[in-house]
Amino acid sequence: MVTCAFCSANFETGPGDVLLVCPYCGTAQTQEGAKFKDHYMIRVHFDQHTAQTTLLDWCSKQLGAPQDLPIAAHFVKYELIFYPFWISRVDAHTTYKGLGRDANFYDEWPQRRGAYKRIDFFYKPESGQFTRRHEINIPGIETIDEDIKNFPIPSRAKEYFSHAHAEEYDGKVLHSKIGEEEAKKKAHQTAFDKQTALVLDEVDKIESRNDNIDVGETFLIHVPVWELTYRYGKKKYKASVAAATGYVIESKYPRSMAFRAMGIGFGLIMLLIGIVLIAAAYQFNILPGGGYVGGSLFSVIGIALLYKGVSRKEAKEEI
Repeated sequence: MVTCAFCSANFETGPGDVLLVCPYCGTAQTQEGAKFKDHYMIRVHFDQHTAQTTLLDWCSKQLGAPQDLPIAAHFVKYELIFYPFWISRVDAHTTYKGLGRDANFYDEWPQRRGAYKRIDFFYKPESGQFTRRHEINIPGIETIDEDIKNFPIPSRAKEYFSHAHAEEYDGKVLHSKIGEEEAKKKAHQTAFDKQTALVLDEVDKIESRNDNIDVGETFLIHVPVWELTYRYGKKKYKASVAAATGYVIESKYPRSMAFRAMGIGFGLIMLLIGIVLIAAAYQFNILPGGGYVGGSLFSVIGIALLYKGVSRKEAKEEI
């Protein structure tokens, strides 16, 4: 329990919370009571009903979803969570020297143009530079769901945090467990990693590099996400929908009996074809190489389809 330094209200915090948001006046502040000014939010444009309708409409279009899903599904839980993210605009310039892989080709096959009998690979020196501006998102909570962590945040639509707007939808505003300086350090490392990936697209080995990474504007933004749970039949399914855009961050949905029957049928056919090809290659020496490879491929596909058909585990769709 802490006391707000600006309205004197008492409110609860969790272990490790660093930057707090008063649930009464909405002021962002440190544990010591210092006000944090660069605090923004994304406004809710999809209310509870619209988010639920959007989710069911999206799920009903997925492979194997029951046709009656939008009618038969019943929502049993819904909650609007404002997740904290630190966003940094980072300017990065990297110069590098390294070794890139190249090849010499010898003795082209006369029967097949572009095919060679001998290829010698070698490394040659390469150098270059990359200049990029990165917008780095650092979640304020380390245990945040991976799909929510990576979904696109429309930061250009940000506006100053409004406690009244969050309260309008009975939203739960989470505290950040990292402060601004730690967020900047993480943004610096993330930008460095992104520059490294760019360099490694050009060379196989980096011999030397020089980085100039400037972490500029950094602000805290609370992003609203609807956490929904619905029942279909005897099972419950969970989903997360962006309250600002209606983007289905992740969802679990049921698969119809017809889809399961189709999966079992096609799986058995594929598995049978695979077994026949392998048996023909083994017993009759018919296409021994292709028989084993093709038979194994058909068998794997068949087993995968059978698993999809008989498994009672709900399908998870991520975008």
